[in-house]
Amino acid sequence: MSLELTQEIKDKIKEIVRTTSNITSVGYGYKVSNGVNTGEPSIVYGVEVKKPLAELSSEELLPSEVSIANQPIKTDVVQMGKIEPLNCNGDCGQNAGAASIPNRSYTRPVKGGLSMTSLNNNNTVGTFGLVVKDVATGCVLGLTNNHVSIADAFYTNARDLNGQIQNDYDPVDSIYQGTEGAGYFDPANIIGRGVRYVPLHPQSSGLTNNVDAALFALNSSVLSTTESWKQVGLDAIVTDYLPFATTLEIDNLLASNAQLYSSGRTTGPKGGATCPLKAFQLGVTFPISYKMQGTSTTVIMTDAIVYFKPPVDHPESQNPAEYGACCNPVRGGDSGSALIADIGGTIKVIGLVFAGSTPNCDGGPNSYTYGIACRIDEVASQLGITSWNRGDQLKVVNTSTIEYRTEPGGSDQKTKSCDGKTFWQVGLTDTLDNPC
Repeated sequence: MSLELTQEIKDKIKEIVRTTSNITSVGYGYKVSNGVNTGEPSIVYGVEVKKPLAELSSEELLPSEVSIANQPIKTDVVQMGKIEPLNCNGDCGQNAGAASIPNRSYTRPVKGGLSMTSLNNNNTVGTFGLVVKDVATGCVLGLTNNHVSIADAFYTNARDLNGQIQNDYDPVDSIYQGTEGAGYFDPANIIGRGVRYVPLHPQSSGLTNNVDAALFALNSSVLSTTESWKQVGLDAIVTDYLPFATTLEIDNLLASNAQLYSSGRTTGPKGGATCPLKAFQLGVTFPISYKMQGTSTTVIMTDAIVYFKPPVDHPESQNPAEYGACCNPVRGGDSGSALIADIGGTIKVIGLVFAGSTPNCDGGPNSYTYGIACRIDEVASQLGITSWNRGDQLKVVNTSTIEYRTEPGGSDQKTKSCDGKTFWQVGLTDTLDNPC
């Protein structure tokens, strides 16, 4: 079996998650035997604590191989603790160091890697991933996670209609970028407003999710065609507008062993000789919790990329079981960062960082062993975006033309057509009655 991630492998991973208990994740990676990467493809089970075989009960034993498309494929087990969104509330500022000061500073024109927050989700700080382009209108937009900029991103049909009312309309979800601290919510720090996101299905619905992503309109005054395509601290790597990697390029990340890069609010710029990043697993499926109407609610995320920091003296390592893993490829506050790869000499976006696994890696809060990103091809497909390219017109959303329509009850539809226009689900309202 080749190292390419196929649909048959993705389907098998989902099946395993549905039918197997006492695991934290399932993904596709390399088989490691006696601490040596064998180079063989493997279905990798993540467990909270990895125990010797002699200590396992019969219920805890996992199969040594599984069948995919009538071919046997070996399995492996790694210690991968609870997976968590990279939330950063007001007490995590001490995690940010000198290297990320530029990420947490007022910056104009805006660019990828900057600290940001929103009016409606103002108890958390995340990262402005990058500038992208709307396929339908050609307008440039900012991209981040929905759990960074949206107060409640669950489909409204999953919410209690008599419970907490939250939406992106009232109040208008202004987006802020500035130097963190007192005055962060000064109107002078507003760079745009939320426009749409991909809603989440709770686990109880029986449906899965593979994207944690939201878009926001940007004011023309904060943009520049010479600066806004850049990533904070990665000027030597990102030297031109960033294209999106293709599906095949992402599916072959293990085989290509690409160098990865990212710049986030908390950990700053990473990647390269002094801070290598490598893909560890693809197609990873796992449970993770988000707030629905203020209550922690489990969802199943699928088809994610898991990456890590190999030691500097083994920068090409693709498996932490060989030489270990360094802490903090991500920390709380890095949610929304772009994950970038050198693919055949071209720097491309491969994902959007949204979670971390195996917490308290260095004993500190909001620290992790593994970073987790949703794939950029899925983000692009589900949000209707493409990369912002050299030569594209610097066109912004005229926010005075944004319309809102309502329908009674909750909805399981991401979009709805009305009067020849497409409207995106943005929450529950009890202050507007404007039916289609």
